[in-house]
Amino acid sequence: MIGNYLYQVVSKEDLAALGYYRFEQPKALTHFDLVDQNLNEITVSDFKGQWTLVFFGFTHCPDICPTTISLINTSMESIPNPPKVIMVTADPERDSPEVLKGYLLAFNETFQGLSGSLKNLNALAGQLGFTFRKIPGPVLGTYSIQHSDSIAVINPKAEYVGLLEITPEPNDMITVLENLF
Repeated sequence: MIGNYLYQVVSKEDLAALGYYRFEQPKALTHFDLVDQNLNEITVSDFKGQWTLVFFGFTHCPDICPTTISLINTSMESIPNPPKVIMVTADPERDSPEVLKGYLLAFNETFQGLSGSLKNLNALAGQLGFTFRKIPGPVLGTYSIQHSDSIAVINPKAEYVGLLEITPEPNDMITVLENLF
């Protein structure tokens, strides 16, 4: 036991069973221009220097997004050197930087929200193999967003190195994160 943490080396196969899929070859992120919840311009260089978890979501999401953010937040409490967490909006029409800021503050003040033009959001989503699209709602003029529910794992070199799937067991994410960072 080191401090309050007991780390166990987990094999690639065990990590996959817990929902983490490490790629054989990392993929370097390339150009995109977005803004964070504080209106700071964010580019690929902002992903360098630390581990980062990235997922696409939207503030009007009734279930997947708040569940994902809550699970990540709970997992971060167990990690002594947690990664940066970024939620990229899949709904730029409603998720202004100000809206993202208020939403993320309800979960964790260190989480970052990114927004931008649909073109720039798609530039990042395409690099991560994520998709999102608007789905008409039951009432004329309403809509929801269908989006990927995976979490991209980016290393300190700004390379996409793996994909984390949310599992029903909260401790799975903690085990994965303890073995990645």
